[in-house]
Amino acid sequence: MSAGKLIEPKVITDLNQKVVCLLPTGFYFNDTRWEMIWDYYDKKGDTLSMADLKKLFPDEETVQNPADNTGETFNHKK
Repeated sequence: MSAGKLIEPKVITDLNQKVVCLLPTGFYFNDTRWEMIWDYYDKKGDTLSMADLKKLFPDEETVQNPADNTGETFNHKK
């Protein structure tokens, strides 16, 4: 897996296609963060919410101050 900022939202799923979490555009993603997400998911036993991501990544602006859904971020038509 390569490291860098996501250029679009990323859905992480487990082997059963259950959602682990949704990472926002601009989130810095690397192997260390991948492991942190899976460790927290294993402990919680359920999909990670934005509140969970805020706890996990207190220095990550994209989860601490998520953008409003203006239609541009998620490509919804107004």
